[in-house]
Amino acid sequence: MELPFETALRGYDMRAVESLFAEVDRALAIDSAVSRAAARDALRGASLRRRLRGYEMGQVDAAIDQRLASLALPDTPSGPA
Repeated sequence: MELPFETALRGYDMRAVESLFAEVDRALAIDSAVSRAAARDALRGASLRRRLRGYEMGQVDAAIDQRLASLALPDTPSGPA
């Protein structure tokens, strides 16, 4: 899997990032409520290790925020309109 992140000194572990994003992208493709919830939990609970050489942290963090927005629950009405 190739992600659009630059490599940097002291970046996130590349394998961990690739694994996380593969799981999330599968959930987005399947579009199942259960898989989307699991992907949201995985993103929120991700504890990515830093390595001497890894993916640029700011780019990965921004992509995590974007994926969380994509996985957000649709707005539901909160009562009579």
